[in-house]
Amino acid sequence: MVILKSLASICSVAILGLSGCVAQETFVQNNMVYSDFEKDRAECETQATQAVPVNRSPGAEIAVALLTGVYSVNDANAPARIRNYEACMMSLGYQRVQLQYCTNAQEAKQNGVGPLRGSERVVISSETCIVNDRHGRQVFYTPAESAS
Repeated sequence: MVILKSLASICSVAILGLSGCVAQETFVQNNMVYSDFEKDRAECETQATQAVPVNRSPGAEIAVALLTGVYSVNDANAPARIRNYEACMMSLGYQRVQLQYCTNAQEAKQNGVGPLRGSERVVISSETCIVNDRHGRQVFYTPAESAS
């Protein structure tokens, strides 16, 4: 039992470590100002949530929890809400791109364009990476040597 718990802990740490290497999808717009990006994201998230409300089946969730010992929330409308959000962002002129996670997250958070630099324009290049701040907001970072 102890071996299984140790193995599970090691696997969890490995998965978290590897997740930093995977590209993250986001929406960008040519020459966008970060504050406009955040405003548009919030509006599209709100619009999507209002158009496609959460659809849960608590009875089924409890039944699964009783049978398996694991309680999980299942929102049947989540895929439709995501599509609604994406359609909203695209209708505002954004395009979906994949950006790599920043290898030096601390430097990216300090020097990237994000919530603390909301009035700045985000310049996207092949070197641009992305990292989330402690509140889950996106920070775009292009290393200085490749920004020129």
